[in-house]
Amino acid sequence: MLVFVLLCSLDVSHALAWGSEGHRVIAEIAEQYLDPSTRSQVRELLAIENSSSLASVSTWADQIRQQRRASAPWHYVDIQIADKTYDAARDCEANNCLIAKLEEFIVVLGDRNADSARKLEALKFVVHLVGDLHQPFHVADNHDRGGNEVSVTFNGRKTNLHALWDTGLLAPVVQGDERAYALSLARSLNSDEITSWRAGSITDWANDTHEVAVRTVYGSLPHVAGVLPPSYAEETLPIVRQQLEKAGIRLAAALNAALR
Repeated sequence: MLVFVLLCSLDVSHALAWGSEGHRVIAEIAEQYLDPSTRSQVRELLAIENSSSLASVSTWADQIRQQRRASAPWHYVDIQIADKTYDAARDCEANNCLIAKLEEFIVVLGDRNADSARKLEALKFVVHLVGDLHQPFHVADNHDRGGNEVSVTFNGRKTNLHALWDTGLLAPVVQGDERAYALSLARSLNSDEITSWRAGSITDWANDTHEVAVRTVYGSLPHVAGVLPPSYAEETLPIVRQQLEKAGIRLAAALNAALR
């Protein structure tokens, strides 16, 4: 039986994306595709705080949200499902959303004149926010706070759609070994997928995730309050896996580009 982690105690407008399992999986995949020079620079930055891997800092941006409440809107962008693509003027007031902040932190990370502490913080945000960018409920909305207001029951447990996608579907599959799971996903990728997913901009990646949300999460899959069918996990896990894979490949691409 799946075990769900409920996140409703958090006083933020959206729950945490992917949970620690998903963010660590994404970071572990990205590590496999870093250029040697990028890997060296990343290690130098991480060493400032005695960290040794991208996975070790992948949830930092969630951990500091209670202390830095102004950062809460940086984790999502509410593109309504009726809208096909992101529009900055409509969806990102005052550049205070996931897409704008991710672009901003990537610039800081690539700034050769920025001090190391500032670049390390930018790195930690980039690692996390690229993951958020690939959680469908963080890039799409149906006037339901990204699925948080859609109460559902699955396998006899009450949760909401957002929390279910964050951890309820993935945690039982990962079984506490994010690195092993990530390596298995990385080994399954082919060169055509990698090349295709690396292409495009942050906005393109967001639009891709939004399209996934419109087509499946808010489309072909059940997405209204009630009891979900037993088949829900079987239908959604392939989508979850591919979103994690895309995020890992694209995180590596963003870091390679910023630190080349």
